[in-house]
Amino acid sequence: MGLISKTAVVHENVKLGKNVVIHDFVVIYPDTIIGDDVEIYDGCVLGKPPSSTSKSSRSVSSSLPPLAIGVGSVLCAHVVLYRGVIIGQRVLLGDNSSLREECAVGDDCIIARNVSVNYNTKIGNRVKVMDNTHLTGNMVIEDDVFISALVCTTNDNQIGRAGWHDKIIGPIIRQHASVGGGANLLPNIIIGRNAIVGASAVVTKDVPDYKVVMGIPAKIVRDVKPEERRG
Repeated sequence: MGLISKTAVVHENVKLGKNVVIHDFVVIYPDTIIGDDVEIYDGCVLGKPPSSTSKSSRSVSSSLPPLAIGVGSVLCAHVVLYRGVIIGQRVLLGDNSSLREECAVGDDCIIARNVSVNYNTKIGNRVKVMDNTHLTGNMVIEDDVFISALVCTTNDNQIGRAGWHDKIIGPIIRQHASVGGGANLLPNIIIGRNAIVGASAVVTKDVPDYKVVMGIPAKIVRDVKPEERRG
């Protein structure tokens, strides 16, 4: 049996599955879809419409689909999910994590505390993203990727000087790759399948499959050993 706190605000046309638990001071915007057995902890804001000002380079869509949260997911305290986000089944979103519009997260993922995910970023199944990492807009993360804490990703080599344009693209991280703590992944690069990025590396160009890179700028130091390979 579900439970909705008296202090929660649930707007019109919200669809709640079976056994949904909503804790104190949660705000759920109109049309949001929440699957069975989802638990939503204190202070979460779900289905928030995006906003912009005259200083924003990128325009914001006015016709986004509703936020949808899959069966068995857990949203820890103060998670913010924008309208147009899709969260898969059995996903754990840590305290203060935030996902902007048009992002998608697959099944069985962990998005840890204070992780921020910018617009239109796609995350596959069984992905783990650790605390205080920033995933930029227009980024792709394939299945079974591990991203450690404090990783920074960016999508604009011109650092905003040219305004919004169609070459603003984040990194692509292929299946089973691992990214070490504090690494910095520059725009429009590819981290190959089963590749390993060392801690604090600054990755300025593509990393081939099954290679280990380290350093500033990151360079190939060796192959990924058979016993290190995943999948």
